[in-house]
Amino acid sequence: MTVPDELAARMPLAYVHFTHCLVDILLLLAPFGLYANLGWFAIPMTGLFTLFYRGLLELSKSFLDPFGNRRVSFTGLSADINVDCLIGESNAGSLVWPQGAKRLPFPCSPLPHADHADGPTA
Repeated sequence: MTVPDELAARMPLAYVHFTHCLVDILLLLAPFGLYANLGWFAIPMTGLFTLFYRGLLELSKSFLDPFGNRRVSFTGLSADINVDCLIGESNAGSLVWPQGAKRLPFPCSPLPHADHADGPTA
């Protein structure tokens, strides 16, 4: 794992694949475990069980890349948020302001310095 991946908090592909395999094994063995308690009612319950866990797995995979910044070949069908561009545009404005002090309409002079730190005396 590289340093940029660590900073971006990317999860290694092996962990994602391992979780996917665990969900597949759970869904494969669920009908046998449910049949002992539910009988033939285990068949529709297995369908609901599969729908729930598959949906939860796909939702967790979408959290790995919430803005869809994976590079795809067909970008015309998707409206992704390009985070790199947004960060670049927000940082571009920060470079403009220091240069603006050179073009002030009035001369800049330092503030008068007080003799006492406690404030003015009468």
